[in-house]
Amino acid sequence: MFLVNTEHGSIVYSVQPHQLIDRPGSTLRERAMMHGTQIAVCNQGQWYRPGMREEITDKRTIVLLERVPQA
Repeated sequence: MFLVNTEHGSIVYSVQPHQLIDRPGSTLRERAMMHGTQIAVCNQGQWYRPGMREEITDKRTIVLLERVPQA
């Protein structure tokens, strides 16, 4: 999983190892966004499931999301 910061907030993507193969002209951030699956979105300090309709309130899940490395 990787955290990607955007102008809309931070997004956590789940990425499979084969999707991380280095391709000329692409960055890890771009590969995570293009091939990964959105797991969670953080907007103004609140974590949400993809689509921003369901807030994530489980403290253990939030701690895990906040520890995801940045792409």
